[in-house]
Amino acid sequence: MSRRDGGGALTCLLALLSLLVFAAGAFALYHVMTAPAPETDQAVEADALSPKSFSEYDWDELSQVAQMISEAPSDEEGEALASEWGISIGDTRPLPLSDGRQATLTVVGIRCDELADGSGQAGLTLMTSPISLQPMNGSASNSGGWEGSQIRSWLATDGAELLPEGLVAQVAPVVKSTNNVGVTSEAASVTETADELWLFSLSEVCGTVDLFAHEYGDQVRARTYYIDYTVYDALLSAEGEQYPLFAQEGVTCLSDQSGALALEYGGAPTAWWYRSSYPYTFTGDDAYYFYQAMDTGYPSALGQADAASGVVVGLCL
Repeated sequence: MSRRDGGGALTCLLALLSLLVFAAGAFALYHVMTAPAPETDQAVEADALSPKSFSEYDWDELSQVAQMISEAPSDEEGEALASEWGISIGDTRPLPLSDGRQATLTVVGIRCDELADGSGQAGLTLMTSPISLQPMNGSASNSGGWEGSQIRSWLATDGAELLPEGLVAQVAPVVKSTNNVGVTSEAASVTETADELWLFSLSEVCGTVDLFAHEYGDQVRARTYYIDYTVYDALLSAEGEQYPLFAQEGVTCLSDQSGALALEYGGAPTAWWYRSSYPYTFTGDDAYYFYQAMDTGYPSALGQADAASGVVVGLCL
C-alpha cells in the first residue's frame, strides 16, 4: 500500500468519527428539547397536597386549601371545593397554645369575609374557644368601641403570641364592620377596620338583632324621651351577617338551645366577649358595657368593659 493510500484511509476514519460525534450531539440535543420539563416546586407541592380531614392538615396545607376556596368563581363552587378537600362547617381540631393550654379551632364560615386588600373573599373563617381572660378596656368605658379598645391591641400582640406561630403566619386580614363610637344611635357610627385577629360581633353570632324591640317594643312609646328604640337594633345588626355555623345551630339573640355558645376556659364555664358596644345609656354616665355571651351560653348579656371575660378569637385563611 502506498503512503497516499494510507492517507486516504486515515481521512475516511476521521470523517467517520466526525459523523459519529455529530450524530451523538444531535441525539443529545433532541433528547433535551423533547424531554418533559422538570416539575417546579409549586407543582411538587400541589402534587403532595391531597384531601384529608380538617384536623389533619398542617397550617401551610390548610392555607393552600383556603386559597383555592377563595379563588373559586362563586360561593357555591367554593363550598363544593371545601367539601372535596374534606372541610365542612362545624369541623373542629385541637389548638395548642404557647402557655401550655389547649383550645379548640372550629370552622364557622366558608367565603364569608371580605379580604382587606380587596382581592375577594377569604376561603375559611375560623373561631377559637377562649384563649385567655381579658378586659375589653383598662377602664369602665366603651368609648371608641372595638377600634379603640385595649383588647384589640392585645390581640395584635400578646394574644397573637398565644396562637401557633405557623397559623398566625397564614392569617389573612379581613374587613370588620363595628360601631366604633360606643354610645350612639347614629348608623354612621358603624365603620370598617382591617383585622387579622378579632372578636365576633353580636350580629355575627346571633343574626338580626331585635333586643331593643323585644324589651321596649317596636312602636313609638308615649311619654318617653326616646321615640324609637329600634334604631339601636339596626345599629347592632349592621355589624355583620350571622355565620353559617351559628345559623345551623339555631342561635338567636335570645336562644342557644344547642349549647353552641357555652364555652370553657381552664375547665370552667366562662362568659366571653363580643366586639359590640352597648349603644344606649340610661343615665349618661353608664357608657361602659360591651355585649358578651354568658357562661351558660345565653347569647346576649352585658359585661363591664374593665372586667375580665373569655377571649374568643375570629380569624380567616
